[in-house]
Amino acid sequence: MMNWKQLCSGILMGSLASLMGLPSQAHDTTDQLNQAICIEDWEGAIALLDDVISDYPNSQNTLGEYRDRLQQLSTTGLSEKQKAQYCPLNPDPSDLPLLTADEKTPLSARVSEYYQQLDSNMTYDDIATLIGRPGKLDYLSSSYTWRDENGSTLSATFSNNELEDLTIGESPDAPAPAEFEQLQERLEVGINAQAVLQYITRELGEPIWPVEIVKYDWQFREEGIYCQISAYFGSTMDGQVTTYGKLCVKEDE
Repeated sequence: MMNWKQLCSGILMGSLASLMGLPSQAHDTTDQLNQAICIEDWEGAIALLDDVISDYPNSQNTLGEYRDRLQQLSTTGLSEKQKAQYCPLNPDPSDLPLLTADEKTPLSARVSEYYQQLDSNMTYDDIATLIGRPGKLDYLSSSYTWRDENGSTLSATFSNNELEDLTIGESPDAPAPAEFEQLQERLEVGINAQAVLQYITRELGEPIWPVEIVKYDWQFREEGIYCQISAYFGSTMDGQVTTYGKLCVKEDE
């Protein structure tokens, strides 16, 4: 049987991975945010989110919609379904068997119905309204690319406001310029994102392609079945690319 991670890599990551190399997931900021939500520290959660919004300006609309949802939750508190989503540790479904079409359950049918209504024009708020509850902010990443006159590229990828990777892509027509290699040697993983961006921009000018990725999950659990809908929102200079995915696995085997 196909491992869930193999399936997920095709469904969730496919189109975005063709645009940029996704980094490994770093969850410090999103974990802090979800812990604050779980204990209903709304002031702390919103303060954390405001910091995130300032670090990801190209995703301001999507994150702003999420902030509005948190503001609503601060007046109502968490429902039992929302507590089940934010508070327990997430299961790792990678080694659990996928639910097949022949094993459809009321939960998987409901999740499939939600999923079939999704389309690439929907915002975060549209999905939260369709499902009837806020998603869980799971992942934040940003990437910036510079290109020289021969087509070589330098791409900087950040997670949690820190440099995660600096990659050179050489043109087939000419080697990468020495400036790219010098920057790669000078800038180390873990340096503050703003400092890295200012430094590279001073050396190379403005990037040609900034990309930000925000991922949300909606989790469901019922009678030994775990389902998840995930939505990736990728902000680019020419619009927004959104990738969706869903899975259902059997927890009790």
